[in-house]
Amino acid sequence: MTRAFRTWAVAAAASTLGDSVTGFALGWTAAAHGPGVAGLVLTLQSVPLCLLVLLGGAVADRWGIRRTMVCCDAAMVLVLLVFLTSAGGAVSVTALCLLAVAAGTAAALRRPADGAFPRLFATDEQLARALASVSLLQQVARTSGPALGGLLLGLGGLPLTTGVDVGTYLLVLAVLLRVRPPHQEPTVPGSSGVRAALRAARAAGVVPLLGAVTLVGGSVLPTVILGVPLAGQERGWGAATTGAVAGCWTVGTFAVTSAVARWGTLGPRAPLVGPPVGALGVLLLATTDSVRAGALALVLLGIGTAAWTTAALPVFVRATPAGMLARFQALLGFAQNLAVLLALPGLGWVAGTAGLRPALGLVAVLLLASAALPLPAAGDRPRPPAGVTAAPPGQEETDSR
Repeated sequence: MTRAFRTWAVAAAASTLGDSVTGFALGWTAAAHGPGVAGLVLTLQSVPLCLLVLLGGAVADRWGIRRTMVCCDAAMVLVLLVFLTSAGGAVSVTALCLLAVAAGTAAALRRPADGAFPRLFATDEQLARALASVSLLQQVARTSGPALGGLLLGLGGLPLTTGVDVGTYLLVLAVLLRVRPPHQEPTVPGSSGVRAALRAARAAGVVPLLGAVTLVGGSVLPTVILGVPLAGQERGWGAATTGAVAGCWTVGTFAVTSAVARWGTLGPRAPLVGPPVGALGVLLLATTDSVRAGALALVLLGIGTAAWTTAALPVFVRATPAGMLARFQALLGFAQNLAVLLALPGLGWVAGTAGLRPALGLVAVLLLASAALPLPAAGDRPRPPAGVTAAPPGQEETDSR
């Protein structure tokens, strides 16, 4: 991959680290007002991700992928600077809620463009490694954020965590204004509607893949977010031990993603093998009282998840037609976010009425079902987007725009 891609990927990971720091600081500060306020703040940040992500894809395809990211990042700098002026004293619940809504809205509008941006740097042969490299850096940023956020809160409180997030946004803004991808991004002003993207998804044969994304997202993340804490409470593991068990999911995903980033795709059987491996991990979590076995269960879940995503998502990106890079990413994000919003209360309800073991057994069945939904065959995929063309030889990778 080019130096421009590596520079952007590192800057984007730094921005994600800043967001993760702010997310932890928001949750921690909101929790001081009581669990009800903490739940409200986190919900206000999550809902826009589901409601506005499709709009974000349409905006990016119409106005431009890089331009959309720049506008969203600049807006968040302004929002954070306003919040910073009130972060020196006691921060009100209203201020926390407003920041949560603003952050969720900016993320919803930006993420489709952010997910489509690597496509402008990679050929079909490079795509799996490019996406895995970005995912690897993002994983490191997200897992480091809470620890760094706690340290910064202890050193300087909300002013310090907010200031660090502003700095990371300014960094990625500077990089975006300089980096020029080697492929030009297509924009199709005349067909910016979501319905056009849905029709194109059906034509490209990726609707079953979106269904599989929904099943995987609705199985894996609720297990990590809710299933593991419920298991820890039920089995007396304690907060610190339960958190360590949940973190083992990242160990599994990190191992597979690192291998793909280094050597490329795992092979055509990965989408079939990944869900059963993940389901095995969920079943092990459902049936064991041992902390070590629980940690192994989450490692298996992480391996299975990453094996599926690193194989399936490049197929989805390659199937994207011209002018719909961001909207296809928005469809992907909508499927994931909607699945989590529906599955979290569903898992909690089943666990509360029938018990945790049957609830996790149902999750394993859903995860296995994702392997039954076929990926588009290589011969059925459309050619790379016609609007994505290589830059002329000798064109500079950066500009001052």
